[in-house]
Amino acid sequence: MTKMKVANRLNEIKPSGIRAMFARAQGIPGVISLGIGQPNIPTPNGLIQALVKAVEGGDNYYSPTRGTTKYREAIAEQNKRWYNLDYNPETDILATASGCEAIFSSLMAYIGPGDEVLIPDPSFLTYPRQVILAGGKPVWLKPTDDLKIDTSNLDQYITEKTKAIILNFPSNPTGELMTESELKPIIDLAIDNNLVILSDEVYERCIFTDQTHIRVPKIKGAYERTVLLNSFSKTYCVPGWRIGYIAGPKELVDPIAKMHSFVVANAPSAQQSALGDFINAPEGDEFTNYLRNTLKERMEKIVSGFNSIDGFTCRTPEGSFYAFPKVTEHKDFTNSKDICELIFEKQKVALVPGSEFGPSGEGYIRASFGSISLEQIDEMINRLNQL
Repeated sequence: MTKMKVANRLNEIKPSGIRAMFARAQGIPGVISLGIGQPNIPTPNGLIQALVKAVEGGDNYYSPTRGTTKYREAIAEQNKRWYNLDYNPETDILATASGCEAIFSSLMAYIGPGDEVLIPDPSFLTYPRQVILAGGKPVWLKPTDDLKIDTSNLDQYITEKTKAIILNFPSNPTGELMTESELKPIIDLAIDNNLVILSDEVYERCIFTDQTHIRVPKIKGAYERTVLLNSFSKTYCVPGWRIGYIAGPKELVDPIAKMHSFVVANAPSAQQSALGDFINAPEGDEFTNYLRNTLKERMEKIVSGFNSIDGFTCRTPEGSFYAFPKVTEHKDFTNSKDICELIFEKQKVALVPGSEFGPSGEGYIRASFGSISLEQIDEMINRLNQL
């Protein structure tokens, strides 16, 4: 068969290293996989029953492009209840087919050829790839020693082509948070340079400190220019449902809704119905508290375990469900990719090279503790100590 030429845009991006490692780990006996970013905590029963009811009731067809009224009203209610943040469900909220689609449609709506998008280094590997797919150029924001955004000289990143900035706290892969005062210089930069802020807050309920989650649009001056990106994959342990949302002022959401209509037409209908019934019910909040406590217990064990390994140094993540140990002092270290390959080949443990997440990720590895048990963490640490 004649080999067909693919679009140049695909030649400009690398395949996902996370997905590659996830695929390699499938079907191999004894593998402990800390690669994929999904929780293995059972989906709350009330949410499952709500979905069954929706499907059996015939909710299996197209919904409106922007989402069902029930779903958007529930999201508006939750944002008001949790953050005292006001969104008009009719004009300010868009149902999306996952957080990834929310990011993609937003970038496609606002980024054109040559436009620059500021991205924290390190950060979720999808961001730079989707910026490139939109025709833009990712520009890495250098980190501090504790892997937060260094705000000491932000003006150095601004050019006439800078159009947007992506934020993600708690961070994937570092687990770091930034306080409102730490984020304010970034918001001021966006205001002074008329940037769109894309704030990915999918790990909002996975915070292990006493600090409450900072909704970026709540920061002074941010609301008018912030597109809030969210997903229920992590919050309610339904990553396979591919359901999320965008929230922001109507003027920001309208262009994204137009793009969304030609990408997926509408978000999954029955999932909207189920979440619309569930997210403001008492069981919903009870579940997110359980989720946090379960993940915190795993976090404490895995951080302690990594720090017991010669050559590993692991900070305590403040949120998300990732540990991001530095491994440069390990005797077998050459680079992040090679040590992950060595660990996989010798000990059947799947980890993700930190270099997948940006230049500053080199020297680190990412371990998802969302999808492994306490017993598996002990076994994983035991295997790594045998390298």
